[in-house]
Amino acid sequence: MTAEAGSGARAIAIAVVRRADGALLVASATEPGTGRVLVRPPGGGIDPGESAVDAVVRELREELGVDGGAVRPLGELEHRLTFAGRELHERVSVLAVDLPADASLPPTTDAGHPVWWLPTDRFDDPALEVVPSGLLELLELRG
Repeated sequence: MTAEAGSGARAIAIAVVRRADGALLVASATEPGTGRVLVRPPGGGIDPGESAVDAVVRELREELGVDGGAVRPLGELEHRLTFAGRELHERVSVLAVDLPADASLPPTTDAGHPVWWLPTDRFDDPALEVVPSGLLELLELRG
């Protein structure tokens, strides 16, 4: 979740993975000093020459050690926020990804961020900030 200030928007791809009960697969990061908790579907930067689909499949493999199944584009978002003193500006490709039923998820990403299922009753939890902004609306999970 990093970008250099003033470098323009960073292109990223995120994987929207849902369980049968509606829970959303997320990784979380806690801002040092404030305790602010950001949660975001797994994903990361799109490399030069790489498609968003290829990037999200690669990121799932790198971050979680899992191979995604079918990938479907859901939309794009532009996102800005400040986190840990850094200004972030991202162009986010949002893709639905199916994981195999027997996929085993690690407790953390390769960068050490906790991985967990965000239940539907916590989508509007004031203690959590779901990013990128507009994601829940795009997914029609919030009005």
